[in-house]
This record gives sequence, C-alpha cells and structure tokens, in this order.
Amino acid sequence: MQNNEGREAKPIELTAQSVIYLNETRKWTMFFSILGFVFLGILLIAAVFMATMFGAVAGGNLPFMGSGIVMGAFYLLLGLLYFFPIFYLYKFSKYSKTAIYSEDSEQLSLAFKYLKKHYKFIGILSIILLSFYVLAFLIMSIAGGIGAFM
Repeated sequence: MQNNEGREAKPIELTAQSVIYLNETRKWTMFFSILGFVFLGILLIAAVFMATMFGAVAGGNLPFMGSGIVMGAFYLLLGLLYFFPIFYLYKFSKYSKTAIYSEDSEQLSLAFKYLKKHYKFIGILSIILLSFYVLAFLIMSIAGGIGAFM
C-alpha cells in the first residue's frame, strides 16, 4: 500500500489507549442512536396524530381538511430523513463493539464504513439546509426591496 506521496505506507495499528477511546465513543454513539430511535418513534406517533386530529378538528371545513394529511405526511417524511443517520450510527456502534471484543479488523472496517456514511449524510443534509437558508434570505431580501418601491 502506498501513501499520497508515493512511499510505502505502514499499516495502522490501534494502541490499547485507542481501543479504549473507541470503546467509549461506541458507547456514546449507541446511546445517541437508541435515543434517536426513541425520538423517531415519537415523531411517527406525532405524524399519525397530526393526520387524524387535524382532519377531525376541521369538521368539513374545506380549506383546513387536507392540512392534517399534509402535516402527517411532512412528519413521516421528516422521520424517513431522520432514520438514515440514526441507523448508520447504530451500525457503527454494533460493528465497533464486535470489532473491539473479537479483535476483528474486518468488523472495524465495517464500523468505520457506517461512521463515514453517517457523517456523509449529515454533511449533505447540512449543505442542502444551508442552501435553503441562503435562498430564503435572498428571496426575502428581493421581496423586501420590491415592497419598498410600492
């Protein structure tokens, strides 16, 4: 294996302290993934609640009738989007635990694959959200400028 400079690279070895740090990190990522799944369950219950209750409260009022279904669908979409980073974090925790206790480098490689997927998903989502914020700011600035002339 060669490194970026074309020289022969030495394989990386984990020290005992590195394994301790990895194990502590694994415990926290497992905690956050379980907490994420709990909140995901609450979000899905809220989606069902929104879809049914807003429809029932509307009582036949036409403009308000579809809002419950739209809100429920929005919460379901949010839950689907929220599922993937939580799932990847859980898989990292699971595979890293197996790797640590069985000293299996293949399992550790799988663990880091899922950690990479987790951060890649979060990074792409962050870029998308920041783009929406910039776009919203530009639209509001333009609308404010046009409103000043009227």
